[in-house]
Amino acid sequence: MNQREKLDDMNQTETAQPQVTRRRFGKYLGMGAALAAAGTVIAFLRMRDRAYPVTTIAQAGEIPVGGSKVFAYPQDDRPCFLLRPAEDTYIAFSRLCTHHGCPIFYHPQENIFACPCHGGVFSASDGAVLDGPPPRPLPRVILERRGSTIVATGFVKDA
Repeated sequence: MNQREKLDDMNQTETAQPQVTRRRFGKYLGMGAALAAAGTVIAFLRMRDRAYPVTTIAQAGEIPVGGSKVFAYPQDDRPCFLLRPAEDTYIAFSRLCTHHGCPIFYHPQENIFACPCHGGVFSASDGAVLDGPPPRPLPRVILERRGSTIVATGFVKDA
């Protein structure tokens, strides 16, 4: 077999391989996009439907006006503060700083939460960042009063 025959044989081998046409490539691209979109929708629905447990955290009148109570929600390793700023008003926030997750402390005389790790300060009225490096306000717990029982039902979604 001479050099010319070898080249002709190689060219025939290359052209004999199936090629992906534009139409077939478009179909593959469309199927890939459809699978990615389906995965995104499934992930969104899983996040949206994540339900928090309904947990009893206190009885009305258990803490005095101006007082506070530490409780865990939604799991035992997630501490929160329940505050009673007025007779019929209860509010609750996560007790973990939004900067690095350090436990914060309530200072009722100043109406603030303070983080000793990096100097973060939050409002005890609405959880807003007042000072320091925290990037977000404290997560606020959704409370419901059911008779004399105060229950936690989830967290307020960020705006």
